[in-house]
Amino acid sequence: MMNLLRRYFLVPLSVSAFTVLLPLCPQAGAAGGYFFVEHVIDGDTVVIEGGEKVRYIGMDTPEAGEPFYGEAKKRNSNLVGGRRVRFVFCEAQKRDKYGRLLAWVYADGVFVNEILVKEGLARKFPVPPCGLEKSAEFRRAEDEARVKKLGLWSAGAATAAERYREGIKTIAPSGASGFIGQRVNVRGTVRAVKKRRDGVFLDFGGKDGFSAVIFKDLLKDLKEAGVDPMRFKGRALTVTGLVKAYRGRPEIVLKKPSDIKEE
Repeated sequence: MMNLLRRYFLVPLSVSAFTVLLPLCPQAGAAGGYFFVEHVIDGDTVVIEGGEKVRYIGMDTPEAGEPFYGEAKKRNSNLVGGRRVRFVFCEAQKRDKYGRLLAWVYADGVFVNEILVKEGLARKFPVPPCGLEKSAEFRRAEDEARVKKLGLWSAGAATAAERYREGIKTIAPSGASGFIGQRVNVRGTVRAVKKRRDGVFLDFGGKDGFSAVIFKDLLKDLKEAGVDPMRFKGRALTVTGLVKAYRGRPEIVLKKPSDIKEE
């Protein structure tokens, strides 16, 4: 009889206890929750328990080697590193095209995405669909940083950005596929300009079909600066950014007006 009791009651109890003690890893269907941040990759990307990478929504911090990269990463680490913080995952699009979960992040009542923009360590970057949900908040936060001349908007930041541009390799569109994961200047002639629902694509041609992507919010910034990317067809441009592969083709997502330089 004791063996039967052990078989029908004790084993299920052990399994139940084991299940409760397992860490709660985020699933694609989960709206969010509190998760431990195991590693801070940079200013806007972290690794949480279970090994999932999470990309912050609506903003963008400098890449490695760019001005204020170190400051943004350090601030992000101070806010969330080695702690359990709250992640609210994007329901309209759980992951970006690189497989990272997309989230708004809160630590001790601080909206981490917004505070990095407000302190001048990030730019607004409202990539649809979820990036548009709080775009007004990020625009106000960036405007505040600009007025206070903080971080990316401080005196000398533009000069530092230009020195950075001059210090990285310049390549032709035809060679872009050989620089996946690297930040470069791509210099060439725009063969076609394609307007789509989420932005404008500058097609430089080349053997792999290199493109530069301009999302809607950057379109607004360009318009304010008197620049119309629909008129770039046939013009020689240099675009600066991180080359990534999307559906087998190299591309750069442009993040600020200074990433485009007309020759």
